[in-house]
Amino acid sequence: MQQDNGNDAIPYYWQSLNWASLMRDYPPPPSFGKTTGRLSADALRALQNTRFLARMEDAWKTDFYRTRWQAAGLAPDDIRSLDDIEKIPTFNSDDLKDAIAAKPPFGNHHPIDASDFARRPVKVQTSGGSTGLPRVTLFDPLSIEVQGIQTARGLYAQGARPGDIIQITYTLSLANAGWCALNGIFNWLGATPVTTGSGAVTPSERQLEYAQAWGTTGWFARGEYLARLVEVAQEMKLDLHSLKTKQIHSFLGTDFEGHLRKQLEEAWGVPVYDNYGTHETGLLAFECSEQDRKHVNEDTAFIQLADVETGAPLPMGSRGNLVVTSLHRSVPPIIRYNLRDCLIAYAREECACGLATRKLSTFLGRSDEMVKLRGTNVYPLACQNAVTKDPRTTGEFLCVVRHVGEGLGRRETMVVRVERRSPETHAPTLAADLATALHKDLGVRVDIEIVERDTLAEHTMIGRQNKVKRLLDLRDKGNG
Repeated sequence: MQQDNGNDAIPYYWQSLNWASLMRDYPPPPSFGKTTGRLSADALRALQNTRFLARMEDAWKTDFYRTRWQAAGLAPDDIRSLDDIEKIPTFNSDDLKDAIAAKPPFGNHHPIDASDFARRPVKVQTSGGSTGLPRVTLFDPLSIEVQGIQTARGLYAQGARPGDIIQITYTLSLANAGWCALNGIFNWLGATPVTTGSGAVTPSERQLEYAQAWGTTGWFARGEYLARLVEVAQEMKLDLHSLKTKQIHSFLGTDFEGHLRKQLEEAWGVPVYDNYGTHETGLLAFECSEQDRKHVNEDTAFIQLADVETGAPLPMGSRGNLVVTSLHRSVPPIIRYNLRDCLIAYAREECACGLATRKLSTFLGRSDEMVKLRGTNVYPLACQNAVTKDPRTTGEFLCVVRHVGEGLGRRETMVVRVERRSPETHAPTLAADLATALHKDLGVRVDIEIVERDTLAEHTMIGRQNKVKRLLDLRDKGNG
C-alpha cells in the first residue's frame, strides 16, 4: 500500500481558479454582450493595454522571448504600452518547433516544465502534427476556461441556448478544437454536448442516427464534414429537415463567395455560422446572427496584420497574415504570433447585434502553403470556392504541387484533382469549366484532373480526422 509521505497534496482543479474573478474578467454569455462586448473604444484599449503589459512581464521570464528580444535590441523598458508593440519581432510556428528542439519535450517558450506538473493542473494539447511530432502547447486552467468562454460567446451569438443539445464532430484528442467546444458548451453555455467525434470515431450514418434519436439541436463541425453528412443522409433517405437542428456552428474555410454556406443551409434548412480559431489562441472570432464577418474576442486577443512576403505591418482593412497577441495566456505567453493565416481585418465598428468589435473576413488561405505559379501567389485552399460552386463535383479537391525542370528553368506546378459527382459527367468539359473558374479566383491558370468520387479521401482525410488536407506537396520529393 502506498504511504502518505506528507507531500501528496493534490492540486484540485476546482481550487485552481478564482471563479468569480474569472467571470468578471472574461465575461461568458449573456454577460459578455452587455459588458466587455460593447465597451467604448477607449475603455477597451485601456483593458487591452493592462493585459498586454502583464503578458509582456510573463514573456520576459521565458528563454524563448528574452533571447529573441535581446537579439533584436529590446529591453523591458522599451515597451511601455500597446503603442510600442510593433517594435517587437513576430514569430511563427517554425520558431515554436525550434523552441521545442532547444528544450524538449515542451520547449523553452513555456514558463513551466514537467517538474511543475504535480503543483498545478496542466493539460497537454498539440497542433495537427501532419509530419513528425506535433507542436505541443501546455494549457493551465485559465487558458482552458478562457478558450471555453470564447467558444460559448460565439455559440450564444449564433443562437445556442441552455438546454440545447449540440453534437461535436471533432474528436476529443490532442488537437484543441473539440475541447474548446466541449468546455464552452458544458461549462459556460448550459447546453448539452454530444461528443461523437469525427467519422473515424463514430461513422457518419451513426452520427445522423444519434442526432435523430437524441434530438440534436446544433452541430459543431467543419463545413467539409457537414457536406459529407448531407451525402450520407441522401444515401440513408433521411430528410435532414426532419431533424431538430436549429443552427450549425462551423468553420467554412475559404468560402469567400458563400457557395458552401448556401449549399449547407439549403440541405439542412437552418443558418450556418462561420468561426475562426487556432490551436494556441482558441476561438479568436465568431459570426453573430447578422452573418456579417466575424467578431474578434478582443479582450482575449490583440490582432494585427502583416504583409505576407515582407512581414511589414499593414493597416486595418488590408489583406495579410494575422498576427495575434494573447491577452490572457501566461502558459505560454503568445506575443506577436504570425499565424500565417491570410485574412482581412477590419476597424472596430458597432454591429446590428449590439457588439462593438473589430471583425475578420472569411479565411483566405495559409501563406505557408502558398505556391508561386508564374510570378503569382496562389493559395491552394482558395480552390474551394470554384469547386463547391459547381454542382457536378462532390466538393472534394486536392492540390498537388511539384517542381519541374532543372537549374534556372526550375519552377513550381500545381494540378488540382477534383472529384466528379457522377461518372456520367463529361470529364473534359468539367475540367475546362473549372480551369476557367479557377483562373478567375486564383489569377493564374492551373491544370485540372477529374477523378471519381471518394478517391481523394486517402490524402484529404475527410471524415477521418479533424482537419481536412487540401495540399499534397511533392516539391523536392520527386514525382510521387
